[in-house]
Amino acid sequence: MNRDEIVELMKTEIAAILGQEPDDIDENVNFLKIGVSSIQALKIINRARKNLDIDISPVALFEYKTISEFAGYLSECLNEKVL
Repeated sequence: MNRDEIVELMKTEIAAILGQEPDDIDENVNFLKIGVSSIQALKIINRARKNLDIDISPVALFEYKTISEFAGYLSECLNEKVL
């Protein structure tokens, strides 16, 4: 899965958690500004772990503050897993 596919996956998952449409979510806006709470952040992390079958830090959303940044991180994690 490439970075753009991960962005779309994360937009879909985050939209479902927030009760929004994926197209309404800007991947370059800070998670807090889109309305993601700390509990929702953990749900996003868990969904990313499940969907991508990777182990990621529970604080990753606080280190990578936008969907775009988070997708880059997830892409790197997937690449390391393949290597």
